[in-house]
Amino acid sequence: MNTLGVLRFVLAGKRAHFRRYYTNSSALSYPVPPPASLLGLMGAALGLGPEYGQALEGVFLAVRPLGRHRALMQTMSHLFLKRGGLEELRGLHPDGRTQIPIQMLVAEGGGSIRYEVWVASEDKALIWRLRGALEDPHYPLSLGPAFALAWVEELEEKEGLLKKTWKGKGIGWWRVGCLVNWSRTSETKLYRDRFPVLLSADRTPLCFEELVLELEGKPIEVDYRDWVLVLGENEGIGGLFITSKQDGTCM
Repeated sequence: MNTLGVLRFVLAGKRAHFRRYYTNSSALSYPVPPPASLLGLMGAALGLGPEYGQALEGVFLAVRPLGRHRALMQTMSHLFLKRGGLEELRGLHPDGRTQIPIQMLVAEGGGSIRYEVWVASEDKALIWRLRGALEDPHYPLSLGPAFALAWVEELEEKEGLLKKTWKGKGIGWWRVGCLVNWSRTSETKLYRDRFPVLLSADRTPLCFEELVLELEGKPIEVDYRDWVLVLGENEGIGGLFITSKQDGTCM
């Protein structure tokens, strides 16, 4: 078991949208920020440019939704671009603008949409810098698009242990290929999808991971064969290390 510095915080906002990379005509959203989105948010807080992926490579990331969310379809008016000329950028294309439906996430019953996030690393100086950046971000934070502004609540530093296997209750997200078994009951709502983990400088996904999570953030019973973060409680936090192999696949 290895001891890591851990940053735990709640990421909140009025609305969110995390586009599923494989959708085109209708922009559907993941229910939680993918690993690539969380990395970008931390890079923005630190004031980093395209090098943020390298600066944060090797951190352990986990997230879960806090409470119920619901999805709304909203049509957005986008510039119609064919050649990217000045007239098109000014909105003067002969075909006008194009209307794209986007799935927005809001909190059920009103209020803020909220996610609990854990960031862990053996580099405790990095955790310290991240804490300062999230308290006073260099660039504005957002839950996806720039207009979906976000803020950080309940920011706290902890220490945690890593365990290679876990059998029992757990929260967070879980790599499907490492799950021997997980509970499916009438009280749990599971979501399974492929999430982008790392992006290139031009925002193209470099690698993906198939993950499963509980849509309301409830603990589920798992039998797991990969690293789990434990914070002194009898509950594991499923996550993944942000790093890639030379062939572009995720670790």
